[in-house]
Amino acid sequence: MKKVIILILLAGLFSACSKVNNGNFGQPATSKDKTMLLALTSYYVNGTTGNDTNTGTSAAAALKTIQAALNKTTNGAGSTIFVAGGTYKERLTWPNSGASSTEPITLTNYNSGVVIIDGDNATNTAQNAMIAISSKSHIRIQSVRIANNIRSFASGIYMSGSGTDVQFTDCKLYNIGWTSNASSRPEPKDNANPFVIIGSTANSYNQIYIGSNEVYNCNTGYSEGLTIAGNVENFLIENNTIHDITNIGIDMTGNYAWTGAPANVNFARNGNVKYNKVYRCVSPIATSAGIYVDGAKWINIEGNTCYENSTGISAGCENDNNSTDGINIRSNFIYNNIEAGIIMGSNAANSKVINSTITNNTLFKNYSKTGWGGEIHLQNTDHLTIRNNIIQSASNIVIVASTNYNSTNLVFDYNNYFSASGSSNTVTFDWAGINGTTYGSFAAFKTATGLDTNSNYSTPSFVSVSLPSPNLHLGSTSLCINRGLPSFVAQPGEFDIDKEARVRNGRVDIGADESAY
Repeated sequence: MKKVIILILLAGLFSACSKVNNGNFGQPATSKDKTMLLALTSYYVNGTTGNDTNTGTSAAAALKTIQAALNKTTNGAGSTIFVAGGTYKERLTWPNSGASSTEPITLTNYNSGVVIIDGDNATNTAQNAMIAISSKSHIRIQSVRIANNIRSFASGIYMSGSGTDVQFTDCKLYNIGWTSNASSRPEPKDNANPFVIIGSTANSYNQIYIGSNEVYNCNTGYSEGLTIAGNVENFLIENNTIHDITNIGIDMTGNYAWTGAPANVNFARNGNVKYNKVYRCVSPIATSAGIYVDGAKWINIEGNTCYENSTGISAGCENDNNSTDGINIRSNFIYNNIEAGIIMGSNAANSKVINSTITNNTLFKNYSKTGWGGEIHLQNTDHLTIRNNIIQSASNIVIVASTNYNSTNLVFDYNNYFSASGSSNTVTFDWAGINGTTYGSFAAFKTATGLDTNSNYSTPSFVSVSLPSPNLHLGSTSLCINRGLPSFVAQPGEFDIDKEARVRNGRVDIGADESAY
């Protein structure tokens, strides 16, 4: 698809963000309220006892297939489809929109049953998606599993077009791939998308909530685990677990003609990616990030835990003559990734990542391949601030500014570094992409560049440093406590890695954890 490298929605909380750096973008409420669903027209599905000639309006008169229940919904009216536990071999097409955020069309399980929508020998064989949604609004999909869809361009949930107020919660998507052979090396034609939303028209898809889902064990080829592409705005991706994907985990992208969106709105924007756990997203052919922004704009990436990916978090721009703008990477735990902790900057000659920040993150032993990368790796950027981060490397290399790229208007300060040598005299700042120099000591780097004036070199004193599961919260004796930027003020809705206050005791800490000490 692209180059590698319930629920009540309170619409007022989805207000558009101001397009400024460090903004906190609009987001929906996340609390579930299934009692509201009971006030709507209800349909029941039971794959064992149901019959599609039934009315479906009671459990005793249940329908046999989910598609029959979806077909009974009415466009512009609310309804709920309760599906009894079981395996349903159907490829579904979503036919109608709900009436409003309080009268959506909802597909959910009945009485906590395990509902599996299974692609193995499923109906509607011409359709690649297990659930296909085209330009529908006010819909909910919750507490179902989507599995076993193996074919070229397979997908789990595929939503395209335009619309508003769509929520996906508590779902599991797994074993979706272009091939069942996990060791196969893909070519550009080999793609599968477990979960994809594409804004493909001049009108956006907006007010999107993706929460508490799990996407895993998917062979995606040149595609990603969770993709937001094209004309999509005002979205919240939170509390999901994305793992064991053969490429990028979460991807927000723009400037790709295949979406069909007009160029002036062909980019994901105004979003939050918060408190997700993303791990083991590794491509066999390229550097793949757990969380990746490519050509999108005005997005907060906050409070996530990313480990054992090729790269933890990346913001780039793969299409030339474009920019990725306003990306805030803050308060994340990023550790034990193979090639880099954070990659920031475009790899296209005439594109940049601009007006962005890397703040209050904890990066720990990410450069494990030690051939390329670094804890933070810079490509083409302009107006980038790197502040209040803990950067502890398993090697002596902490920052790499890549050759043949350029970073301008950089701000580095109030960071805390530590490296394998344990000595500030041997920590390495590879500045090849900026002035062709490698600084082999912390003092030399500060003196030559004028950066990191108030930064420190010291052991962060984490609670535990034992891989594969370190505890990167600060111990009581850490020199990172109350050592961040003195004038730091948290943005509205900005918290630390534990969703706690970003500032305690009068001054922000360095790193993702705001200690109580």
